[in-house]
Amino acid sequence: MVLLVNLKSFAVIALSFLLFGCSSGQTETKQNVYSEQDTAYVNGKLFDPMNGFENKTIVVREGIVFAKIDALSDEFPGKVIDLQGKWGIPGLIDMHTHSFGNFIPFAKNDAPGTQAVSERILKAGVTGFVDLFGDEQRLIDVRARQRNGEFIGADIYTSLTCFTAPKGHCSEYGIATRTVTSVADVVKEMTDLAKQKPDVIKIVYQPSDDQPSISKEVFAELVKTSEQFGIKTIVHIKAWQDIRDAVEVGASAVTHVPRGEIPMDIPALMAKSGIVMIPTLTVHTDFVNFLFDPAVLDASLIKELVPEALISAYRHSDLIAKYKDKQTTFKERNTVTFSSVKAMIDAGVRILVGTDAGNWNTIQGYSVHREMKLLTDVGMTPQHAIASATTYSANFLGILSGFNEGDSANFIILNASPIKDIMNTQRIALVIKNGNVVVQND
Repeated sequence: MVLLVNLKSFAVIALSFLLFGCSSGQTETKQNVYSEQDTAYVNGKLFDPMNGFENKTIVVREGIVFAKIDALSDEFPGKVIDLQGKWGIPGLIDMHTHSFGNFIPFAKNDAPGTQAVSERILKAGVTGFVDLFGDEQRLIDVRARQRNGEFIGADIYTSLTCFTAPKGHCSEYGIATRTVTSVADVVKEMTDLAKQKPDVIKIVYQPSDDQPSISKEVFAELVKTSEQFGIKTIVHIKAWQDIRDAVEVGASAVTHVPRGEIPMDIPALMAKSGIVMIPTLTVHTDFVNFLFDPAVLDASLIKELVPEALISAYRHSDLIAKYKDKQTTFKERNTVTFSSVKAMIDAGVRILVGTDAGNWNTIQGYSVHREMKLLTDVGMTPQHAIASATTYSANFLGILSGFNEGDSANFIILNASPIKDIMNTQRIALVIKNGNVVVQND
C-alpha cells in the first residue's frame, strides 16, 4: 500500500518512509513505516473543526503529526499513550496579548516578561500567542531565543511594534513605537520593520478618538505596503465607521468591539469582505465578573498561572465598593457588546479568540478560556468557539497545529467534554508541545 503524504510537509522524511503505510482514516498494516522513536496517541476523541470529535489515533514523529488513522496494530514499535476516551483539542492561541505580564489593581504588576509568560501559559494549554505591541527589540530577541529552542514555551508571534500617529494610542506607555504621518513615512518605516520579520502588522486607526490618529490615506498605504511584504494586518479600532474604513482599504483583521449598537450593515459587510474580527470580550466585559462573580477567580487553573496578590487585588474591599453601584450599568453595556458580536457570528464573520491580556480584568493564559466561555454566552457553539481559539487562529497565522498529518503536534488532552460544557477546556490532563508532554496533571 502506498502512503499518501503531503510532499511539501514531509520533504525531510527519507524516501523509504514514503513507500509504505496507509492514508488517513485506514487501519495501518505496514509496520516498517514506523520507528521506535514515534509516539502514538490512542483511544482519544480528537477535535476536527468540521466534524467535531472523532475517535482517531495519531502518530507523532519529531514534533509533527506523521499519521492520523483509525486504529493501531499491536506491532507498533514506538511509545503508546492511551488517552482512555479523553478529549483532545489543538493548542490554544491567543490572538491579542501584551506579554509583559498581568495588571494587578492596587499593587505592583505581575510582570515577569515575555519568556516567563510564554513558559507559564503552557499550563493553560496555550501553545501560541500574538503580542500586539511591546518593546520591539526585546520581542525580537525573545522570539529568536524561543524559536532557537533555548526555552520551552508557547510559540511567540508578534507585530513587534505598533503603527500609529504621533502621540496616538500606543505612544502613551513610554515604549518606542512606529509613528507615521505620510505615505513616505509608511514606506520607510514598513521597509525597515520588514527586515525584522514581524508575524503580523498592528495598525492603530481611530479617527474619532481623543488621541491623534493616522489618516485614512496613511491607513490605506499601511495595508497596501503590508500586503506587498506578505504580512497580514490587525487594526485596533474604536468606532463602527473604523470597521467600514478597514474593509474599504482591505485590512486583514480588526480587534475590539466598538461601543454602542452595531449598525445593520456592518455584519454583512464584514462577512462579504472576509475581514476577521478579534473581539477581545474579556478586556471589554469581564471586569464585572472579576469583581462580582467569585467563581471566576476561584478557578483552580488561575492558581497555577498568577500570584495570589492578583486574585486578592480584585477582591479588595475598596475596589468592590468603588464599582458596586455600577454593576447594572456594566451589565447593560456588556449586553450591547454581546449583541454586536452575536450579529457578526450570525452573519458568518470569522471570529478569532484574543484577550488583550496585560490589561485590567485579564489573566495571561486563563483569559483564553474566559474568552471561549463568553463567546458561547453570546451564542457561539462550543465547537465553533474551540475552532476560533485553535484551528482558525492557526490558519490566520499561516501555521499548521493540531491533529492532521503535517500539523505541528501542539495539542491539549482534556478530562471532560468541552462540547458538553466549554468550561471543561480548563480540565487539562496533558499539554503536548512540539510532540513533547510539557504539562501532566494527575
